[in-house]
Amino acid sequence: MFKSILMPIDGSSLSFKPLPAVITLAVQLKAKLVFLSIAEPRLFNASDADAVRTGEAVETANLHTAQQNIGRALASARSANVPCEAVVALSRLPCDEILDTADRLQCDAIAIATRGKMGVIDTLFGESTTQELLRKSSIPVLVFP
Repeated sequence: MFKSILMPIDGSSLSFKPLPAVITLAVQLKAKLVFLSIAEPRLFNASDADAVRTGEAVETANLHTAQQNIGRALASARSANVPCEAVVALSRLPCDEILDTADRLQCDAIAIATRGKMGVIDTLFGESTTQELLRKSSIPVLVFP
């Protein structure tokens, strides 16, 4: 069924919640897991040398946090003998980065947690990454509450 499953990890406890089920699915399907953690880039670009250094420090810290977040998922998959790999990306557009990574690494499914707020009222102020994935993805998106 699925040979390669992409699982975004944002570091929140919610993003790790589906990990045991996704690992079990990967074991049953003999699938590979690809973990993706997206770091937020600096908020603005500047020409001032101090602002540039500050922005670089923010990006470096965000990338470090993303790498730490993904380490836990890798350890869990490896302990279950599931083939896996990690991708850390820098992006302001999580949905687009998830879809680009899935395409680039030829993943045939995406497994993601949701905060459960997917109704009309909940989306008045903008749709969630999960909702955007469901709308844009050409591959199956497995949503875990």
